[in-house]
Amino acid sequence: MSDTRTLLIIDDCAEDRRIYRRYLLKDPHQSYQILEADSAKDALALCQKILCDVILLDFNLPDMTGLEILDHLTQQISDTNAPVIMLTGQGDEAVAVQAMKKGVQDYLVKQHLKPDVLQLAVRNVIQHSQLQSVLTKTKERQRLIIQQAELLAQTQAALINEQKLNAFKSQIIATVSYEYRTPLSSILTAASTLKQYGEKLDECKQQKFLQIIEHKARYMAKLVDDLLVFNQFELNKAQFKPQPLNLYHFFSGLIEEQQEKLSDSHHFVYEISGNYKGFWGDGRLLRQIFVNLMSNAIKFSPDGGSIQFHLIGGESQVIFDIKDEGIGIPIREQKNLFQPFCRGSNVDAIPGTGLGLAIAKICVELHGGDITLESQMGKGTRVIVTLPKRSSI
Repeated sequence: MSDTRTLLIIDDCAEDRRIYRRYLLKDPHQSYQILEADSAKDALALCQKILCDVILLDFNLPDMTGLEILDHLTQQISDTNAPVIMLTGQGDEAVAVQAMKKGVQDYLVKQHLKPDVLQLAVRNVIQHSQLQSVLTKTKERQRLIIQQAELLAQTQAALINEQKLNAFKSQIIATVSYEYRTPLSSILTAASTLKQYGEKLDECKQQKFLQIIEHKARYMAKLVDDLLVFNQFELNKAQFKPQPLNLYHFFSGLIEEQQEKLSDSHHFVYEISGNYKGFWGDGRLLRQIFVNLMSNAIKFSPDGGSIQFHLIGGESQVIFDIKDEGIGIPIREQKNLFQPFCRGSNVDAIPGTGLGLAIAKICVELHGGDITLESQMGKGTRVIVTLPKRSSI
């Protein structure tokens, strides 16, 4: 015998309920736990408390019709999927049509009801409900599989173009896993300390822990942003939308943002010369270039020193030159630094994804420009970006 099903009989006639109960308990193929309600109010209250597998519903009840109960079941108990069999004392085709439109699974006339008819009807709607549930879950799984397959296909197509699919996927996983572990650990430690000892810490220490959380969260958000941006480039979804830009105002605002990241040991120099007017560029892409290069200059100068940014304007092009006095880059590794996930072997514990220069290079190329790098170990790095004032791309 199969597992027990919960069945609710909604009928104001005690004799009818007794008959249905007797018929169903004699079913050799299915066992039931049978609940009863003699009014719509009691029935709806039961449905809110107990999940039923099937409902036998009388069309005529003292407080409302079966069709009205169906509406309440749909509106008030949104998570119920119990199939409903409508029962009526007389056959009425119009009522049957209305009931079916509202989702009733079957419609039976009481005076023609026999044990085997009721037993079969209930078993059928239970089986139909099971099949419908399986079908719904299967369709949902298929939809998710299709979505995942489409996303995977897009990613694979982009990576195959670079002929680095497997290495690229492995590097993404390794980078995210590694780069998230340390800041996440710091966030959890700071949050746990504040939770357990917050009331005992003075305001200065509380602020210190909050700053740790904020700083590490910003770093993790930047990591996600870099991955999303680079993925857009890999899928060829990046668009170049040039417009007139006032470079003085543009870079002044960005430099103000970056200066907040400088330590007391850094000395920042900002110089503008030449004719920088008449430049057309994509501000969103230009920001990616500048922020990544400036962030690198600050990050890879952990002991401070001078960071210089020069904007030089010419008749047909502009150059911006960023120079730091940081750790530098080994000569043998410099030719690969514009490749994704490539980092110098001397970065030690300095966090990063190895995507900054790759993103900057793509943004420069979208402008029709050029980017070059020169560096010496222990003496710093210089990056020069040359952009045409009016791109021909």
